[in-house]
Amino acid sequence: MFFYISFLRTPPHTSSPSSSITITPQVSNDLRTDPFPASVDIFYWWISYAQQQNVIVRLSDPAKLTTWRQENAYKPLQVSPPSQKNHFGTDCCLVLSSSSIISSLIIDLRDPNVGRVPFPVSSLPIQIVIPRATGHGGGGGGGGGRGSIKSAKQEAITRTFRLFHENEDEDASMASANGRGNPPLMQIKEMVSFDLDKKLWDSGIGLSAWLVQLSAAHASPTADTHSSSSFTIVQELEERLFTLEECHIIELGAGTGIVSLVLAALRSAITTNSRRCPASSASFETHIFSTDLPSSMELMDHNIRGNSALYPHCPPRALPLNWDEELPDIVRNVLERRGFDLIVQTHLLTFPFFYFLSRMADVTYNTSSFPALLRTLASLLALSDSRNDDGDHAGGTVVQRGPLVLLAYKERDPGERQLWDMMIAEPEVGVVLECVGKQAGAGGLPVEIWLGRRKRE
Repeated sequence: MFFYISFLRTPPHTSSPSSSITITPQVSNDLRTDPFPASVDIFYWWISYAQQQNVIVRLSDPAKLTTWRQENAYKPLQVSPPSQKNHFGTDCCLVLSSSSIISSLIIDLRDPNVGRVPFPVSSLPIQIVIPRATGHGGGGGGGGGRGSIKSAKQEAITRTFRLFHENEDEDASMASANGRGNPPLMQIKEMVSFDLDKKLWDSGIGLSAWLVQLSAAHASPTADTHSSSSFTIVQELEERLFTLEECHIIELGAGTGIVSLVLAALRSAITTNSRRCPASSASFETHIFSTDLPSSMELMDHNIRGNSALYPHCPPRALPLNWDEELPDIVRNVLERRGFDLIVQTHLLTFPFFYFLSRMADVTYNTSSFPALLRTLASLLALSDSRNDDGDHAGGTVVQRGPLVLLAYKERDPGERQLWDMMIAEPEVGVVLECVGKQAGAGGLPVEIWLGRRKRE
């Protein structure tokens, strides 16, 4: 289980250098329904972040804002804007963290203990501007000849993630600010509204961390890695994701798109010759489709565009997909252009070296959606299997090469686990999953990682 620092009252889009900014911090679970069970110190500071240049510039030193407790959870607090005059007109972001260490603004997905403390948050850019003076009767300003700024409250927040190692001699909070070429950070925007498809969820972050750590383990194997002599399904997943073979992926219920972005970044940084380096775009082919309801597309597209430096070779593509409707025509068109027949409608799996990975993170919060989810999954499996033989034949041995299904799950109600039985019992699905990992976070129920495939008759 993870906890998140957020804004119950968000800051404005614009403020003046002489005015304090009013906010109300929040520390809660991903649903924003359960408050953090203990007290926690919250620190704040100001940064300027140029995402495309991967540059974070610190504009102020960390300062303690408050000790957050459930008793003062609704108390408005005042924050002073950056004081330097050369910041006027600059887009400044307000960071809230449970640590006064500058680097704590970055959530490190490589850390096995990720999520042990509440995740930090950053506001959207706040423009600090000098208000124009207004005369008596002037519109929009305050009285006394001194203008005031009225600005709408922000409706979104951002969180910053690290996927790859930075330069060891560089302050992580100033990533690439001095031109040393650190790997790009990932910044995910989410909405503060209660739209379920526009938020970061435990399972999405948990699965992202698990994939990043799996990639790192694959790049630097130890004697204990995969000690079993058998070829496990996790090893098969590694071979599909982290080698120069073709790999085609569809994500169901992608929300903000974080898992698709992580997969695209990992695929664009394949490990070769014991070093992580960009893979040649001619060496392999990858399609990653990040799907959700049409209402998610604007946010998902924003996150995909904003993090393009992470995946120069295989950017994900956002697609609307309603489980109660047919698969999108664009999926069928991709298959046609690749020479597959129309029943292989998913762009995913076709020839023996084309793989399908269906990722469903946090799609199980509403059990009434299960039948529609199973129908969509059945269509994807059928279309994938229709172009796939029984496997690779080597020395008379059949190695299964069919679709893999990867599911990240955070239990909210035990009744949700009926999905596992439904997936096995549904003849057109017949997927058997096994738990291959867990992300503990701050305690409580962990994020479970399940991996499986269609059972063979």
